[in-house]
Amino acid sequence: MKCDICGSSKAVIHIQQIFENTEINIKICEKCARDKGLTLDNREIGRNLKVLLSNFEQIKKVIDTKNEKRRCPVCGTEFNVLKKDCRAGCASCYSEFENYLENFYKSTAGSSEHKGKYPGKVALLIRKKQNYARLEKELEDAVSNENYEKAAVLRDRIKFMGNYID
Repeated sequence: MKCDICGSSKAVIHIQQIFENTEINIKICEKCARDKGLTLDNREIGRNLKVLLSNFEQIKKVIDTKNEKRRCPVCGTEFNVLKKDCRAGCASCYSEFENYLENFYKSTAGSSEHKGKYPGKVALLIRKKQNYARLEKELEDAVSNENYEKAAVLRDRIKFMGNYID
């Protein structure tokens, strides 16, 4: 991930502030962290983190102002347009506006990863086929254990289900 302040260096620090249902995430590179008074030296981090957090809102405003001016280098889609229309102009927009889109998808869809979804009828059919396979396995086990009464019941259930799956 790139630094939210300079936008060019690799971020090595991720700070998240959650206050009254508002979440602010800032990713900072080592140089910008030093400039803001935050060092990576463990002895100094507690004191310097207080300084950084006291300036959190100012840093957020700087980042937001910087983001407003950003454009996709391939298609030229502006950040403001992306934010307003919720549509990326091209595949490169996802890389360019990665931080915003990741937070947007997490807040709206619960995750930034698309895991897919089956239409209702397909999901129902898959469950029925899984149930059918399970019953066939139970039937096989009942026959091998010579439990013929249970096997007869399972055979009838499978026969009944078979009429509705195909």
